[in-house]
Amino acid sequence: MSEEQNLIRASVAGDCRAFERLVEKYQSLICAITFSATGRVDTSEELAQETFLQAWKNLFQLKDIDKFRSWLCSITRNLIQTYY
Repeated sequence: MSEEQNLIRASVAGDCRAFERLVEKYQSLICAITFSATGRVDTSEELAQETFLQAWKNLFQLKDIDKFRSWLCSITRNLIQTYY
């Protein structure tokens, strides 16, 4: 099992520190997506923060931990659509 898989499993079990490490890993990617959609740093940071908040709240819905990255990007895209 990879380190990321371990972090995801620990996060699903409620480990905040494990989730913080996932946030650190994906923060640049999510911020790049939100900035490319909005063109504004402040808005992109808010959307990125909301992405991670939604992910934390809904981790139990993640069926395949190997798809965490694409799941996170889907949350991001949905939030961007809702924003506009």
